[in-house]
Amino acid sequence: MFILRSIKYALPLILLTLITNILVAQPQHGQRRSGGNRPSSGIAGKVLDDVSGNPIQYANVMLHDSDTEAAITGTITDERGRFRITPVKPGHYFVTVKFMGYEELRIDSLTITMATPMAMLGRVSIVPATMSGESVVVERERTTMEYKIDKKVINVGQDITSSSGTAVEVLENVPSVQVDIEGNVELRGSSNFTVLIDNRPSILDGNEALQTIPASTIDNIEIITNPSAAYDPDGVSGIINIITKKSKLEGVSGIANLNAGMLGQRGGDFLVSYRNHKYTAYLSAAYHTRIYEGQDTSLSQTTIGDTLFSVGQLGDNRFQHGGYRLRTGIDFNLSDKDILGIKLSYGSRGFSRSGENSFSEYTNYFMVPIISTSEAISERGGVYYTLGANYEHQFSGPTHRLAIDGSYSIRKSDEESTTEQFDPDGNQISGKITTEEGPTTRGRLEIKYEQPIANDGKLEAGYQIRSGNSADESGLQEWDTTTTNYVTVDTYNYDTEYQRNIQSLFSVLSTNIGKLGVQGGFRAEYTFRNISVIDSIEFKIDRWDYFPTLHLSYNITPTQKFMTSYSKRIRRIHGYYLEPFETWTNAYNVRMGNPDLQPQHINAFEVGYMKYFGKNMISTEVYARETTNLVERVQSVYSENVILHTFDNVGNSLSIGSELSLRLMPFEWWDFNLMGNIYHYEINDQPASFKQNIESDNYSVRFNNNFTINSMIKLQMNAMYNSASVTAQGEREAMFFLNAGARLNIIENKLSASLNVRDILDTGDHEFTSSGDGWYRYQASDRVAPIFSASIKYIFNNYRSRDRNGNGDGMNGDESAEGDDF
Repeated sequence: MFILRSIKYALPLILLTLITNILVAQPQHGQRRSGGNRPSSGIAGKVLDDVSGNPIQYANVMLHDSDTEAAITGTITDERGRFRITPVKPGHYFVTVKFMGYEELRIDSLTITMATPMAMLGRVSIVPATMSGESVVVERERTTMEYKIDKKVINVGQDITSSSGTAVEVLENVPSVQVDIEGNVELRGSSNFTVLIDNRPSILDGNEALQTIPASTIDNIEIITNPSAAYDPDGVSGIINIITKKSKLEGVSGIANLNAGMLGQRGGDFLVSYRNHKYTAYLSAAYHTRIYEGQDTSLSQTTIGDTLFSVGQLGDNRFQHGGYRLRTGIDFNLSDKDILGIKLSYGSRGFSRSGENSFSEYTNYFMVPIISTSEAISERGGVYYTLGANYEHQFSGPTHRLAIDGSYSIRKSDEESTTEQFDPDGNQISGKITTEEGPTTRGRLEIKYEQPIANDGKLEAGYQIRSGNSADESGLQEWDTTTTNYVTVDTYNYDTEYQRNIQSLFSVLSTNIGKLGVQGGFRAEYTFRNISVIDSIEFKIDRWDYFPTLHLSYNITPTQKFMTSYSKRIRRIHGYYLEPFETWTNAYNVRMGNPDLQPQHINAFEVGYMKYFGKNMISTEVYARETTNLVERVQSVYSENVILHTFDNVGNSLSIGSELSLRLMPFEWWDFNLMGNIYHYEINDQPASFKQNIESDNYSVRFNNNFTINSMIKLQMNAMYNSASVTAQGEREAMFFLNAGARLNIIENKLSASLNVRDILDTGDHEFTSSGDGWYRYQASDRVAPIFSASIKYIFNNYRSRDRNGNGDGMNGDESAEGDDF
């Protein structure tokens, strides 16, 4: 049934995708189509790093006429460094090979004749560009995207509009990701995904982790919507992996940033590293504070018997998050084949939400309203730290290795919510204080072995254990109008213990059969989870789960690729969703967890196509995601004028959609990226108490523009639109944002300053309507906009690129090299 419904909705999207490719991806002047059979004339070869011998992907290979030196046509290398230029007319030519951070290579005296139609260049090695005694920094001017068999890699570049923000602002410009007015992130329409930082899970929850990472420290972002079995299977829509900047330059190098903006926004960060042939050490620190202000409006109605109770709300709100983070680490080169790394991070984060609101209570619309005011503040935060170590032994060849990675984390989390209500004369008539405190500890150990096989393939196998424990103490105090003091309510004091242990075995096999790349994997996981509440009430899970994955890619040409994949995933329930006690957010709303929640299971399919043409690129994907035991926030009547907010399994869901990403550079001074996502969403098999057979058609569009005025001044303008969408109990209205930024290079490759403005048109409002048995609720939030901010960046280094053996490593010198994890 799932497959039939997928075909029904996906077929029109596939046709739209094909039409778009035909209209847009036409060959440019100087390019030629290749026919269905292999061309009989041309030039082919494979580009490698001269030092490491590794293949270089996306190197630019151009064919020139020997007499005029005019460029005739060209291509880029694939992930194995291969290129082929066809067809080529008989004549005399030379070839140039260029890649950022490498010296340009020219190959002369190439002759194509009827007798020798193919020029096979074999292995072509290019040399890393090295300079001594000079300060050299090469930074990407444009955000670019690379497709690999199981993920998209977005090289962030110098994104001006997010330069003074956090990872959340960066993700606004990333395909497959949506961000709402309050910075809540969704990946393909789902707020449940896994966040990795430098390939490792964070001790913080997903959105919390993203809000603590300064944008200026991000090198690239990996979007993994269908992860292989080598990754943890947690998360409905996949994984967002944030790769932070790290230097592989010999000697001392570093980067520092400062930023400030309206409403008290401020922040700064720095990274300093030292590297030689024996070890690499680094130290980094970051601090940030972000504040959002606005106005909230709501109407809540509850029906008990024949009586309708209504509460109207109007007031100002303030949301603030911030914190600091310190990181340090050292990697020792024990030998030519062995590396030992030790890492330590320490930080603190805090979130607060406050509001002053006026309320009007009505009964059946006829009685004189009861007027009151309310003050509420909710604070959550604490310190966290992580100690990690990793060891790697390299056998013969770059993909033959044994890796051991372990970490231990502790997070202190305290939460306090206070709500107070006053009559028109200013006398307090009610109040509640809810508290929760307790530490969370997590441990993780992974042992992984990689063995190269034929056809550039690889066998990967490993064992992993993850453990977690937390102990929470919660309490409630209520305002006593007689004593005019808060009194502890003993019946609402809870002690909760949460334990979880997950053990995994996994294996992934990949190989290449001509132009076809194949990757298959399987993961088996044993999970034991227990929640203990007062009076020895326990909620246990003791089970095995199995997760197969399959990825296929076909290189049609060096500039065209077709991909398809399948994965099975799981969404395990966070402790926050399971805590069976009440927390009052104000006098009319109370929140409580549900320890009976069952985990979600997800089947995900994808089909994708990408094509490079010149400096341009188009990519399209069609996807389908089926979820069982769907978990959503739900509401119900708690008492008159009070809504209970909790979580429940609300049925099964199906998402079927298509994504389009088009990157064009019509002029040297202007390039843009147009991204669109359209999908059908439906919820079925709901419990009887919920609305039945809910569905909606949703879409989002982003249009990112970059303008190069001159070598010193660059401008950027980004527009984003998200259509309305549905949940099991309600509907979210559409949103539109327009952001802009400018950057000035004060000292070339050293000092730069940026100015950006967000939500220029003040259109980023949020509206949500929901209803159920005996209740109705409307909410609207209008934040202060536009928001201005500014940042300044200083870069220093002493450039001489080396690998761990003391030789040139062929990295780009732009702090973007993927290698030792810092």
